[in-house]
Amino acid sequence: MEINRSTAPEAEITALGRWLAGAQQLKDTITILGMNFLLLFGLLVFGLPIPGLVLYFLRWRLVRGKGSRAYATRLWACSLVHEVLCAALFASTELRAELHELADYLCLGYALGALLSAGGLLTTLTADSTSYPASDEPDPA
Repeated sequence: MEINRSTAPEAEITALGRWLAGAQQLKDTITILGMNFLLLFGLLVFGLPIPGLVLYFLRWRLVRGKGSRAYATRLWACSLVHEVLCAALFASTELRAELHELADYLCLGYALGALLSAGGLLTTLTADSTSYPASDEPDPA
């Protein structure tokens, strides 16, 4: 059984969507570099950073301007939920007592990430449908 892929070129994501994805990647890169010890400890002990790292690597496709509207919508929605939950986590009194000023910076960083993700989701939902290919699935043979 042979699977045929469409030979039509994949449509580009909007310029604003690419800019928002790039800004989100920059914010996440700074966060990862800034909390390297916490990231390593959390990864080894609790596995907490895994969802954020998965989203970080998946978002590179949006930065390159590739992906369907459905892919971008799912990724931005998951990113928004992740950023809001992380902002709430670092705003909690337990982590503020342990991390002091670092918790404040991380909370602000995740709040910024939530705004960027909300902007990316809004951009994707309001973009012209011709800006994205129909789907990521191969054409049936």
